[in-house]
Amino acid sequence: MAVADEQNTAVSAFEPERYPWHDSHWENLTRDLARLPHALLLHGQSGAGKNAFALRLARLLLCRRPAEPGQVCGDCQSCRLFRAGNHPDLLRIGPLEDSSNILVDQVRGVIDFLSLKAHMAAHKVVVISPAEAMNVSAANSLLKILEEPPAGSVLILVATHLTRVSATIRSRCRRMPMGVPPASEALAWLQSRKLGEAQARTLLGFSGGAPLTALEFAQSDYGDVQTRLVGDLTGLAQRRSDPVTCAERWKVAGVEVCLDWLHRYLIDLVRTQPDLMASDRMTASLNGGKSFSLSIIALFNFIDKVSIARRQLGTGVDETLMLEDLLIRWCEMTATNG
Repeated sequence: MAVADEQNTAVSAFEPERYPWHDSHWENLTRDLARLPHALLLHGQSGAGKNAFALRLARLLLCRRPAEPGQVCGDCQSCRLFRAGNHPDLLRIGPLEDSSNILVDQVRGVIDFLSLKAHMAAHKVVVISPAEAMNVSAANSLLKILEEPPAGSVLILVATHLTRVSATIRSRCRRMPMGVPPASEALAWLQSRKLGEAQARTLLGFSGGAPLTALEFAQSDYGDVQTRLVGDLTGLAQRRSDPVTCAERWKVAGVEVCLDWLHRYLIDLVRTQPDLMASDRMTASLNGGKSFSLSIIALFNFIDKVSIARRQLGTGVDETLMLEDLLIRWCEMTATNG
């Protein structure tokens, strides 16, 4: 699920949140800002707060009177401008409204931005998110900055899909993996946000352990969406539903959400089987007490197809056709058993 407001250079008023599972990363990185690399690549699963971490770091680098190591003063002119969303030494880059890519002209804007002296801070900071959205020309243009960074410049790249970031860019950044927190920590955080334990556990399961995604699910109609997705798979297996129509519904619900859920659903199917090696087929329950049988080989092949589809999101692939293909394959591989 996409993080809001990652558009071009516009920065709305914000106060980036501190998440407790980032504390060790934060302490290690900010212990000595003089040794901070000129380019940092934060990467990991969506919903773990990478963008908030990037903005907290940007705010610290721009603060003129840090209260103590790793802490902004919150009151200097830089802090006030940052909080208002219009600090002249901060540039945020993301896909434009009518595009899923970060374009070369936007990266050229980064070059122009960094060529000027800082207005009031010791650094000029650029945050690029998601870094994997840079097209080839944009990535090649950014290399010029990474190879010869202007003095005082810090580039913070944020990526969910690390393998989609150019290998040459990855090699010129210090990479910092930022995975999801331990389940106990994520659960405690969600409960501090007024979620009940049972609901928090369920939503963490749906979100792959990502607490921010789980919270977003809790604040939306995700429970209803999940019910509809299960219903569609049931209808397709029983030949009562049309894959093209279902694909249209899944597109409206959100392709990334649907594919993430489908992947977890299939993995759970595998996990519920007591002995996969005992037979070449398995039986799974459907809504309403119905069941369907699956070839074990077909199931694992289908999981691979779903994994590939998830990796292709954001690359310009036709998402509707992708969903149609997957759901047609689901129809072909399922057979109901009375």
